Amino acid sequence: MIKIKEIKIREILNSAGKKALEVEMITDNQIKAIGSSPSAIMPGKREVITTKEVNKDKLNKMIYEICSKKLSNQGELDAILERYMQQLGSNICLPFSLAFARIMAQVQKLTLVQYITKIANGKPKGKSPIPLVAIFSGGVHNQKENGSIQNIMIAVNKHPFSKAVQPIIEIYSYIENELKEKDRLKAYGQSSGMIVEEMTIDEKFEMVHKTIKKLNYEKEVTIAIDVAAEHFFEDNSYTYQGKKMESQELSKIFKDYIENYNITYIEDPFDTKDEEYWRKMKAEYKNIDIVGDDLFATQDKYINRELANGMVIKINQVGTLTGTINAFNKAKKEDMATCVSQRSIETEDTFMCDLAVALDATYIKIGGPRRGDRIAKYNRLLRLE
Repeated sequence: MIKIKEIKIREILNSAGKKALEVEMITDNQIKAIGSSPSAIMPGKREVITTKEVNKDKLNKMIYEICSKKLSNQGELDAILERYMQQLGSNICLPFSLAFARIMAQVQKLTLVQYITKIANGKPKGKSPIPLVAIFSGGVHNQKENGSIQNIMIAVNKHPFSKAVQPIIEIYSYIENELKEKDRLKAYGQSSGMIVEEMTIDEKFEMVHKTIKKLNYEKEVTIAIDVAAEHFFEDNSYTYQGKKMESQELSKIFKDYIENYNITYIEDPFDTKDEEYWRKMKAEYKNIDIVGDDLFATQDKYINRELANGMVIKINQVGTLTGTINAFNKAKKEDMATCVSQRSIETEDTFMCDLAVALDATYIKIGGPRRGDRIAKYNRLLRLE
């Protein structure tokens, strides 16, 4: 049984230079741990609520309830958080869940990876997840490109993770330098993907495709895309790159991309309501991971194997470790690929890395190798290896 004696809450800065909450838990025998939550630029419609203003009365009430009980497992703590989720939001509740997990790992004399594996009833194969790395950012990550693919990424199928780092750095840096020479690199997106102007989607694909080939990484590196179609869907149609179109036309565009470039992963190609075209895409492209992010929002009640063969896992979409593991286990039971993912706005917390390794996830989305909040994830994966 664990008795939480004290909970400290402090404001820290996230990668957008805004305030985030960090929770520090201290047990009666002085075991300490912290946790903080990432956040989204624009949360998906199915995500658990996030809040901008902290309801201090509810927060104090939740803290009192946690500290007044002796807790025996993660589920008990997360059940308390669930009761306050609607009033406080996942961005407030999640740090409690992560801090408690770190305390439980220490109490049981386990690493965090071992602890997560244990409560998830998992049996890791010891194979590192495939990193998905943002090269170009668009969509809501680039205001001048609203109604476009959110991220063009590379998937590096090279194990262990330390061997994947070299092609990541080489490909990213080569493209970065080429863009700088042409004075096209304007900024870096929240996921450290590059933001450029006066460059079509096809030109971006072509640049990534040619760079992979030029650097002789064709065998282990492919292209992955996060479309985030929910963000340019309105009134039963899509406005893609300034043009209004129906699902069929958007589907044809994706078909052209797949035929011209070595794409092996497509995330959120359609809106959550557009189930007919999710089903069609999954049926047509059996060798590509068609992955739901906004579609499933890391909640087991939304998971449907008929719509997609992969699921993104974002811990703050559901707000507790227990809820995350429940969603993951259902996806695995359905034989779906899994991708543990960062959020657009991150802190230095690297819990997602331990989670991906512990759950034996297929992929991990960690952003480009720029900015301290992203590099922290790279370094955590290297330390875990």
